[in-house]
Amino acid sequence: MNFDINHHLLRADIRAISSQILALKRVLRAPWRRPMAGEQRELCKHKQRATELCALRAFVRGKLHVRRAPCGAEPDWNASEYHRRIAERLGPSYAVTLEESA
Repeated sequence: MNFDINHHLLRADIRAISSQILALKRVLRAPWRRPMAGEQRELCKHKQRATELCALRAFVRGKLHVRRAPCGAEPDWNASEYHRRIAERLGPSYAVTLEESA
């Protein structure tokens, strides 16, 4: 797999998801006046997405973002394979188009 990544778009998405995570954490750190399960689920989804975006960024730079197997992972979990699968899934949406490269 070899493709050029739009690094500006990827970094912008990482910054955006980071600000969403901070906003959710601010809400969850305040005293709860109502059930907050929806916010907790949303925070988990955003954190997973942020991890995947950071893993993609690391992979295209020849590095690994996640080195240890997550909880509940298969015994044969492989960090390189994990990053490759994320890059295959997310990479095309961040690929440089002809208009951007000109």
